[in-house]
Amino acid sequence: MRHAILIWIYVTMVACQIVSQDLADMNPLLYNDRALKGPGVIARVTPTGTQYVASVVAAAFSSHFADIKPPKERKDHQLTSAPTVTLRRLMLETLQLDKQLVSTTTSDGLLRIAVRNISVSTSAVLSGELRGIKLQDSVTFRTPSLRLDVAIRIMKNVGGNPALKMETCKITTQGIKLITKPMDPRNGKSLADAIANDANSIFSDMICSKIGHIVTNRVNQRFALLSSRISLEDSKNFDIVKIIMQAEERMKRLVRQNRLRSNQTIRRNVHAHNARRVSRDPVRGKRQMDEDKFHLILNSFNFSRADSLMLDYSMITSPSLTSRGIELQTSGEVFQSGHVTPFGAGPIFLPRVPNPSQMLQIVVSDFVPNALMFHGHRIKLFDTRIDWTTPQFGPVMKTTCDLSTGSLFCIGDLFPALREMLPDRNIAFVFTTLKAPAVIVQPEEKGGIHFSLLGLIRLVSDRNEPIGEMEIRIEALMKMKLTPKSVKGKVTIEEIQFTSRSPRILLQEELDDAGFLSREILQRMVNDILRQGIPIPIHPLFKLVKPKLTLMSRSLLLETNFLLNEHIIAQLTAETLVA
Repeated sequence: MRHAILIWIYVTMVACQIVSQDLADMNPLLYNDRALKGPGVIARVTPTGTQYVASVVAAAFSSHFADIKPPKERKDHQLTSAPTVTLRRLMLETLQLDKQLVSTTTSDGLLRIAVRNISVSTSAVLSGELRGIKLQDSVTFRTPSLRLDVAIRIMKNVGGNPALKMETCKITTQGIKLITKPMDPRNGKSLADAIANDANSIFSDMICSKIGHIVTNRVNQRFALLSSRISLEDSKNFDIVKIIMQAEERMKRLVRQNRLRSNQTIRRNVHAHNARRVSRDPVRGKRQMDEDKFHLILNSFNFSRADSLMLDYSMITSPSLTSRGIELQTSGEVFQSGHVTPFGAGPIFLPRVPNPSQMLQIVVSDFVPNALMFHGHRIKLFDTRIDWTTPQFGPVMKTTCDLSTGSLFCIGDLFPALREMLPDRNIAFVFTTLKAPAVIVQPEEKGGIHFSLLGLIRLVSDRNEPIGEMEIRIEALMKMKLTPKSVKGKVTIEEIQFTSRSPRILLQEELDDAGFLSREILQRMVNDILRQGIPIPIHPLFKLVKPKLTLMSRSLLLETNFLLNEHIIAQLTAETLVA
């Protein structure tokens, strides 16, 4: 009981310390967001975008039909209207489709895909007899007007990535052309009619089984290997095929290790059984078991840099498929490995009606940039230094300036007391954030994007001597610029306040006068913090094209068209990946 109380006290103290540190690091603008738990991003693939995606995927599927060999694929078919004849060794030779003839609808949680005028060629060997004539010829039958109707359910797998399930698959043909060696005309017509009568069933068995095999054993298995969390560094040049290939290799290696470990365990168990016959040492046995467990735990860990920032684009729930398109809710959180974000995203909403001219609508909560800046603050991502070697600002970072120095204005003009104490010296500003910066997004008519920052500037001489410190508080307006991969901000400072921590050398009255004069330097410093941009947390398969940005309450609406990497889509459906 005493141990339980001590553990409870210890855990409570640690929890209080973590909460206290979170509050110390959080920007006060976000205190009311601590209880929020909504998605950081919601997205809608509009009907226009859905049809485009389906056409790309259908084309990728068609290019791999020949190399797909499902384990349960039917090879033989007995003709219904000519039961003495069997088609053996059925094989799909060619399948060609036009992407322009792919159409889609979304409703009732299903993505329905229809493809018209598919050209299909199939070969088989005739077996049996017809009108007393033994049949053993090879035949080919073709149709230029096959129609495929497939219903796909899109779900969320355990890793937060998409998982597909083929619910229905239907084939409809409108006549076939039979190609065979010369035979009795009556038999030729009877065979053509019998095959045409069974064509829907024959092609359904062959094509639908292949689609199911691709979905289950290629696409789903590969998405299951793909992590829904990637480092910000990797997100800049994300190679999905390479990542999946590496994951497949790790999986194969793990299977080999498990087999080896299983064999070693069997041998160890036999050895332990024999040892117990000689010695009954329960302490030693328990110690060996604990060591085995410890090694298994170590082998399951994936050690990474503690200060890395990760982007989580995992789906929170399964997608919603309605007449508006495919709608998804994703985390969108930027986080530090091993740490939690102490605040969340508030309610965000997609437009009620899809934009018919755009393929994709994305609403990004201001939780996403705030999470980035919170964890970035913790790992000192925004620390920066401006000194006499900094381009454009080097000549300004001096305590004394005149015509002979090449600059008519310098830091000494802002801080006369500093100039008198340390004349003719070079000065460095070393900046660090005291709390995480924050942005609050509102519509343009309500002020737009408000940026808040509290930091510390340490002044250091060219001899690396500490001179003094001052706090800086900045309130600014931010303008956003979109790129296909990120949202980049640029601030215009509205208010600057300095507070001296070294009042003997950095006089408060001088700091009060310095705000206006130092605006350009400080805007440069803040914009350097934001120069890397805020990543748009969408799946790496998408490349945005000319995104349009609209400010909403606590969120950004991005409306855009997009391109899918058709080579990568084809790779994901292929039997073997190639880097």
